[in-house]
Amino acid sequence: MNHHNEKFKSAFTLVETIVVLMLASLILVAVLGVYGRMRANAVTILDRLQQNRLQAEILQKIAEDIDRLAAPGFEATINFQNKLDNGYRSAQLVLLNSYYGNDDKGKNNKKETYEKIEWRSSYDPQHDTLKLYRMHGGLNVEDKVLGTDSDQPPYIPVAAGVTHFELKAQQGENILGAWTSETLPKAVRIGISFAPLQELDDGSIGVPEEEISFRTVAIDRTRLIPYQFIKKKFELPDEEDPNELSDDTDPNAVPDDPNALVETKADNEPESDEE
Repeated sequence: MNHHNEKFKSAFTLVETIVVLMLASLILVAVLGVYGRMRANAVTILDRLQQNRLQAEILQKIAEDIDRLAAPGFEATINFQNKLDNGYRSAQLVLLNSYYGNDDKGKNNKKETYEKIEWRSSYDPQHDTLKLYRMHGGLNVEDKVLGTDSDQPPYIPVAAGVTHFELKAQQGENILGAWTSETLPKAVRIGISFAPLQELDDGSIGVPEEEISFRTVAIDRTRLIPYQFIKKKFELPDEEDPNELSDDTDPNAVPDDPNALVETKADNEPESDEE
């Protein structure tokens, strides 16, 4: 009888089993919740890194095109203009490299297009954002194997979801929003962003400046920059330095009274005995 009771007491009851299952389910729900939040945060961070990486790659590609076509010694021009396209800052950049060839009469004065690259953004109604395109044409084709036979090269989509694409020229201390001159600017600043539009501090709608990736590309960075070094001698005033120790003061002497003045060397000299 006692042996039967000991067996009965060592078993789990239905209530204990239900309690264990409820605790296990609560722990499982908590673990899944933490895992879900960590996974969502990881996806957000990866998307952010990927977005910044895409912006950096686009800016790097535009900088490489400018460095290659606007090299010194070539007949190169850079033209760009900005506009508002359905509330978005949109721009068009045209890089042209020309040469002079023979015309029908055999004269060497006909201007031909050696290489042309165009970057432009246009409104995409499907996604309600801008889409960035790149076009490459001219005699110097990028793909030497396939080449191109068409007079109008296609515009290749580079990125979708662009919300800001703007170019500015830096000429001295002036910042210009368009450049149509035959001469080359000193530098070109490119700004691109994929961040959504917001209401700015001035009440307008746009992309905040901290959400825009900028890059300034110097034109002909090997050029000589004239400058003049002016040597200037800095002289200290002839006034007495309050931090300078006088010859009559002992720097190692510690006065008994911290409020008392430091005695000079003349005061510390013992009086001579009178003869």
